[in-house]
Amino acid sequence: MSAEVNELYEFGPFRVDSGRRLLFRESQPVPLTSKAFDTLLVLVANRGRVLEKDELLKAIWPNSFVEEANLAQNISALRKALGEAPGEHLYIATVPGRGYRFVADVRTVGPAAELTVERRTTAEMVVEEEIEDDEAAASWRSLISRRAAAFLSLLLVGVLTLAGWRIWKKESAGPGTGVTRSIAVLPFQPLDAQAEKALGLGLADAIITKLSNIRQLVVRPTSAIQKYSGAAADLWAAGRELDVETLLDGKVQKSGDRIRVTVQLLRVSDRRPLWAETFDENLTGLFAIEDAISERVAQSLAIKLAQSEKQRVDRRYTENLEAYRNYLDGRYAEFLFTPAGLNQAIAYFDRATAIDPSYALAYAGLADAYTTASDWFLSPREALPKAEAAARHALQFDDDLAEAHGALAHAQIHQWKLADAGKEFARALALNPNITPLYFSYSEYLAALGQEDRSYAEIQKALKLDPLSQELLFLLGFPLYLKQDFDGALAADTAAIKAHPDFWAPYMACG
Repeated sequence: MSAEVNELYEFGPFRVDSGRRLLFRESQPVPLTSKAFDTLLVLVANRGRVLEKDELLKAIWPNSFVEEANLAQNISALRKALGEAPGEHLYIATVPGRGYRFVADVRTVGPAAELTVERRTTAEMVVEEEIEDDEAAASWRSLISRRAAAFLSLLLVGVLTLAGWRIWKKESAGPGTGVTRSIAVLPFQPLDAQAEKALGLGLADAIITKLSNIRQLVVRPTSAIQKYSGAAADLWAAGRELDVETLLDGKVQKSGDRIRVTVQLLRVSDRRPLWAETFDENLTGLFAIEDAISERVAQSLAIKLAQSEKQRVDRRYTENLEAYRNYLDGRYAEFLFTPAGLNQAIAYFDRATAIDPSYALAYAGLADAYTTASDWFLSPREALPKAEAAARHALQFDDDLAEAHGALAHAQIHQWKLADAGKEFARALALNPNITPLYFSYSEYLAALGQEDRSYAEIQKALKLDPLSQELLFLLGFPLYLKQDFDGALAADTAAIKAHPDFWAPYMACG
């Protein structure tokens, strides 16, 4: 589904901003999933007429095959968001056996939008959120009843087929035929004074954020690659040190309002380039460059994205270039891990959210900066409520943002809200298990519960994502210390000192 013109629609106390993909109730944002918003937009744009179920399915899922239960689920979510009581049809009326009609009076602020349906040949089965109302549940039970017998009869054939496929794959796969699964995105090297260092690291961080949503891909986090900023790094030494199969190396030039980004994807084992391309755009095209690079990486590594993964990879959290630049500057300052850097990060994230009040990723960054600062130099009574409020702001605009759930949990454990933090960690890790800071703070949470063995195991998981992290190597001794395994803790922190002799924390721990 695509809208040719960005529209503002108003009905009752609600306003729909199709360009920013937001629903407001009396100026307050109403959280909606992406597909629920798509459903609302189609209904509102076609208000007054009955939309057949098939028509709605094609408009909302143009490149996928889904069941009617998914549509019913989105209708249920919309009714709850709009405040309709069971059996009440103030906004959405069900037409039995046919579909749905939007019945409220709608005012269009601006020219009318023409909604078009894109038809593609690729078919995928999409599984949406859990079904929540009686209508959706009935549809789902009916589906199970119709298919249960067929499923049982095919199960044995499926198991045998899968076993045969695995044997064939194992025997037919030769050297170099396997799909590459690990990657490091190095900081983009600036080639002129205008393309400052922060822009190069910020571009890499943005692509890392996108790629980390792909479950088949292990992506080294920004904390692991930031040391390669500045002078040109030895690519192959970096690849070996980071223990990855592929490297994404890039260079960036900026001239006035133009930007040129040159990237290459390299295989570390044989130093072979897998893909290279140059992007030359206006600065406003920076977001399109990041999208294109992320998609080309997945294609080059022969990774087929699930629908939900593609949505997260394609997601843009702002269309405002100035807000985005402040977010990048905030991320760069945060990575310095100094009081001055964290103060700068808070100021940059604040500016980004002031420019674009719906910038969920910037709110999540602000929350983490406040929580980290509360450990070092800001009063926890001052910083932690601000951290929690920023994380909740992020979730208002995107409840599927793993970074926001993780930031909220991080703030909550520092306030000893352990039960709430556990729920947020579970949600964050289910959404994206490739974010290293999640494991860092999750291990703290488990240690606070007295589960030192699980805490140690979570740090080990994080080290698989970032094996060189000075913070993780230091933290590895923490659960051992809590278990009073002082010899083990001393050995872990001594190893951390050996790996990072200029990092202060393991010396403190050894003492």
